[in-house]
Amino acid sequence: MNIKRVKYFIDLVECKNFTETARKNYVSQTTISQQIAALESEFGIQLIDRKQIPIEPTKAGWLFYGEAIVLWKQYNHMQSSIENFQKNNTQTLNIEYAGMTDLQSLLKLIPAFKENHPNIKLELNKVLLKDIAEYLQKRVYDVAIAFDSEFQGKEDISTYTLYSGRYCAVVSHQHPLYRQESISKDELYKYPLVMLNPTVIGSSYHLMIEHAIADGYQPNILRTADDIETELFYIMTEDLIGFFPDNYHLTHLREEIRLIPIEDSHHTFKIEAGFLKSNTNPALQSFLHQLRNSI
Repeated sequence: MNIKRVKYFIDLVECKNFTETARKNYVSQTTISQQIAALESEFGIQLIDRKQIPIEPTKAGWLFYGEAIVLWKQYNHMQSSIENFQKNNTQTLNIEYAGMTDLQSLLKLIPAFKENHPNIKLELNKVLLKDIAEYLQKRVYDVAIAFDSEFQGKEDISTYTLYSGRYCAVVSHQHPLYRQESISKDELYKYPLVMLNPTVIGSSYHLMIEHAIADGYQPNILRTADDIETELFYIMTEDLIGFFPDNYHLTHLREEIRLIPIEDSHHTFKIEAGFLKSNTNPALQSFLHQLRNSI
């Protein structure tokens, strides 16, 4: 299979337009059409519904798109690793993370690691939380920094804990609970909630619901959001309560929003470094050695 066709297909799905895809790749529209048709011929199935405007993948096309994203990432990382080795005799460690709290935990380890291993180049990539474990298992990345919920039940993944904490209730300055130093479970679950969408955070969404039920309540989730910024918007404009890790920094919103501890709650978490047990990358072994000496 021609790897360039995979890239054309990904861009076509995301651009939803042959002309824009051609412009993005500095080729003709005819080239894009021919390459997509060649992919469909190779796999013996229609991947793009050309009758839709803007165009849409077929069901098979959406399946192909998910696998194509992984394949393209793997190809780019392989290419980068080989180039680094050829040019500088350096090794590459590919790291994925999902949010700022993950990055904060990771950054504490980096200065000592770079000092001890100057020949290892670090490649950092932000991905959706729901994709963290899958990308590890498919060897797209070497290390994942994420909430422990994403590694649960994955027997082929080992982890080291970087931080243990509790979730706090996040409320705006207009909310009745804003002035309280802590919130009881009875008080918390009287109010509607906002959470990140399960299509974004995966199993973490369902684990939060399990924690609420363990607290003795069925949560009233009035809104879901696709990112932190949107979640904060709903907290501020609709007086909803969100759940944020206790180490989350609200640097620019200190007067408008507060993180308030929840009393006797099951809403706990860990930030962990996860890695595939069978990964033999020497750079990973160096990173794990540094990690073991740091925690």
